[in-house]
Amino acid sequence: MDNLTTRTLARSWLVLTGLLILWEVFFICEAMLADLSGLQRVFSIFLGLAILCFAGLLYSMKVVFYD
Repeated sequence: MDNLTTRTLARSWLVLTGLLILWEVFFICEAMLADLSGLQRVFSIFLGLAILCFAGLLYSMKVVFYD
């Protein structure tokens, strides 16, 4: 029989997740504005930052739920 134990979630992980979500939304909005303005190089920079934020968000969710 498995013993299910509950662990407390550190507040820092929740703060990190919230910041990553906010940064990702900001970077996606800036990328869309840059694309509408015709600045493809700036678009690629903001899109790359959004992808990095998404990767960080996935890692933090992995740590919270599976570790």
